[in-house]
Amino acid sequence: MEVPPDPAQVERLATLLQGHAVTQLLASAARFRIPDLLAEDALPVAGISARTGIPVSALNRYLPALEGLGIVRCEPDGTYRVTPLGRLLRSDTGSLHGQALMAGDEYYGAWQELDHCLLTGESAFHARHGRGLWEMAAGKPDLAAGFARTMRWNSARALSDVLALYDFTAARLVVDLGAGDATLLCGVLARYPKARGLAVEQGSMAAHAAATVREAGLDQRCAVQTGDIRRAVPSGGNVYLLKSVIHNWPDAAAVDILRTVRDAMPAGSQLLLVEKAHDSADPQAALRDLTMMVLFAGQDRTPAEYHALLIRAGFTPSAPRLGSSGMCLIAATADSVGHRDAARPMPNTGEPPR
Repeated sequence: MEVPPDPAQVERLATLLQGHAVTQLLASAARFRIPDLLAEDALPVAGISARTGIPVSALNRYLPALEGLGIVRCEPDGTYRVTPLGRLLRSDTGSLHGQALMAGDEYYGAWQELDHCLLTGESAFHARHGRGLWEMAAGKPDLAAGFARTMRWNSARALSDVLALYDFTAARLVVDLGAGDATLLCGVLARYPKARGLAVEQGSMAAHAAATVREAGLDQRCAVQTGDIRRAVPSGGNVYLLKSVIHNWPDAAAVDILRTVRDAMPAGSQLLLVEKAHDSADPQAALRDLTMMVLFAGQDRTPAEYHALLIRAGFTPSAPRLGSSGMCLIAATADSVGHRDAARPMPNTGEPPR
């Protein structure tokens, strides 16, 4: 005789299956900038309708759903106010605004191709959209802006770990490869005023990096260079940074990138590989790893696995160092610097500071 299902388990699974609805509820809040509207004062439903174009009848059904998620709160007088959680979705200061936009659009479609990804190991993002994230961002300013905003949040969280794990006192020129919006590099330069910086990013992201450098007042000490680090890396630095880049790639491509970096590095320079360490004891680790597979056909790795990749690429890596947030930093020197002249020059958006 079949045992009837546990009602609590049924309810739990039914809730999990609503994940798609929750994603779109949050994405719509970000798209209509509802947390922005409610940032200063509570508004009546009619006021929210006037500013978003959403009919009152629809808002009367939508806003209670956002309240159920803890994004807004309905006051006794019927007005709505954004909560501390909802403030994270603000377009001006919210750290997860860009991620919400991507989760509800490009990422959402990519996850619909999960079966293809599991069967082939190929990027589900590419299968869905016909091109990779970087290529799509080049033609979609909103996507590039959302991704840059997400990278700023991630880099800001990692900065304290990087500064705690490595002493940049001897750094003369820090070259940040795949710098995102340059938040990490600017944070390093702010702590070490004698160091100069060079942020290297692809065209769609380089403008965001340049904007961050200007905002930080570091124009005289930091340049932004446009280029694809899979093909060429600038020489001349004595510290090279690769943060959250290698996990975007499967092993063979990751080793190729690392070799390109090694060939460009002058004698005596160091590479700092910074990645979130995969920890099977972390309940979110498997989902983060699968996300890399879906988006890029990449993977998260353990510190030992990153260490092994560096050795395969011709580096002599130090023992991995772990930060309080789970970031892993490995400092590595090149076994051979004889190939560094093979790196091809890349076009500049600005000359590196002298």
